[in-house]
Amino acid sequence: ILCAIVVVCVILVRIGRRQSLVDDQNSARSATVSSDSAYLESQLPRWTMESLRESGFYPPQPSSSFPVGRKLSGQEILKLPFTSRLIVSEKLRLVYCPMPKVANSNWKYLIRKVEGLDDFDNLTLAHNAELSGLRYLSDYSPVDVESILFGDEELKQPPFFKFTFVRDPYTRLLSAYLDKFLNKDTSSEEYRLFVAQIYSWKYVRNKDLSSEPKPSFRAFIDELLKQNPSKMNLHWMPQTMVCGFGDLPYDFVGRFETLLSDASTVLDKIGVAGESFPTQEQIGFLPSGTNAMIDELYSLDIMLKIRVLYEMDFFMLNYRT
Repeated sequence: ILCAIVVVCVILVRIGRRQSLVDDQNSARSATVSSDSAYLESQLPRWTMESLRESGFYPPQPSSSFPVGRKLSGQEILKLPFTSRLIVSEKLRLVYCPMPKVANSNWKYLIRKVEGLDDFDNLTLAHNAELSGLRYLSDYSPVDVESILFGDEELKQPPFFKFTFVRDPYTRLLSAYLDKFLNKDTSSEEYRLFVAQIYSWKYVRNKDLSSEPKPSFRAFIDELLKQNPSKMNLHWMPQTMVCGFGDLPYDFVGRFETLLSDASTVLDKIGVAGESFPTQEQIGFLPSGTNAMIDELYSLDIMLKIRVLYEMDFFMLNYRT
């Protein structure tokens, strides 16, 4: 346990110095990677998914449950920021943490359908906590939260099934960039909001963004390196922070890379095996085209910056480099 704590502390220090780690070529870690990168870059002028796997940059591993460091009380849990995002279904006896860019629209669609909501296919409502018709963990009392998460021995009630899905940080971040910037209408207020969130409101004030070039993927990453991860937009916030890994005892953590098989496992577990996991066409939300853009937008230096920025995700979610 002590060794694990030391490792986590070291990683947190690295995250706090993430920009300097990327830029400081005199550090031992950067020097090693830099020399390896120079060789690999000369051998592989354009990266492909296969070369990423062979180099060790993209080795998704299967996962199931996720333990906690210490059991928190209901009162302590309700003080954590992610509790307002956790969907609770008493009908299905589940707790689901929606992870942006990891099929969370599909899960909200399905949960609202099984809950019997007539407008279950309305994603605008599904993503609005006040209008979704769903309940969230923050709606419950500390006593009820403990019963939901840990069960009630006196009433002999088991805990609710707690799950979420995660994704390789490289493809998740690229998907967010494509969806919120590259494929977004520059004249929309939503685009202005996202630009302000990576630069500042001062930057976008009184500016005609429709006449400005869109932020490049490189510029997007460089701006994120300047931000406090805990205050980022949820679409690019580290996944470990979005869903409180280490604080909430997840029973199952599925992966986007094995979405259909993992989704089937969840459906069996919550007793809706007769339901099929909704496709992108069914929910009316087409893919952003991430896989087609990997070779074009990724370079080794960008990958290294993302590796530092999302070091906790790579470590805790077992997407090891």
